[in-house]
Amino acid sequence: MAGAIFEWATPWFVHEARRWTQDDARAIASRLAPVLGAGGRVLDVGGGTGMLAALLANVAACDVTVLDSSAAMLRHAQGSHGVSVVLGDAAAMPFEDAAFDAVIAVDALHHMSRQSDVAAQIARVLRPGGAVFIAEPDPAALAVRMSRTLERMLGEPGGMLTPDEMVALFGSVGIVGEVERQGGMGYAFVARLESQADR
Repeated sequence: MAGAIFEWATPWFVHEARRWTQDDARAIASRLAPVLGAGGRVLDVGGGTGMLAALLANVAACDVTVLDSSAAMLRHAQGSHGVSVVLGDAAAMPFEDAAFDAVIAVDALHHMSRQSDVAAQIARVLRPGGAVFIAEPDPAALAVRMSRTLERMLGEPGGMLTPDEMVALFGSVGIVGEVERQGGMGYAFVARLESQADR
C-alpha cells in the first residue's frame, strides 16, 4: 500500500529530516519572499516531521501548515512554534480556496500517486500570484533511478518527474515558473500561480 513506508520507517525519516539547516530554510524563504511577508501563510505539502517547516517559520516569520497523510510522521511535527499540522490527502486538500500565500513540497511529490490532482489542489489553495517551491530528485541521475526502482519495490509510487515534466504538470494548472539545478541529483521548481490578468 502506497504510503505505508512512512508508518514503519518513521524513525529513519525523522533522522533524515535532521539534515535540514537554517541555510536551507533561508534559501527557500528567499524564493518565497516576493509574496510572503511576516505572518504570511505557507502550506508544506508532504512535510512529514515538520522539521523544515519549523525552520522556515522561524527564519521567515511566517505560519506554516504541514499537510501529510502519515499520522506517525505528523506526531513529530506537533508543537513547533509557527507550525500547525493537518492529517490529509494532498490530492484532496481540506482547505479553502486561496488559503495560502505560498506552497512548498520538498522531496515529497514523487511519493504521491495522483500528481495531477495534487497540482490542481495546489493551484486551488494558493492565492493568485502566490509562490510555489518544489524540490525533487532528477531521474536523469542513475542513483535517482535506482532509488525509484527500490521505492516501487516497496510499494511506493516512485514518481520522479524530469524537470520538463514538472514544468508541464504545473503549467497545465496555471502555475508557471522555471527550474533551478540543485547539485547533481536534484532540482527545484520555482513558480507563481498566474492571476486571471496574467492569462
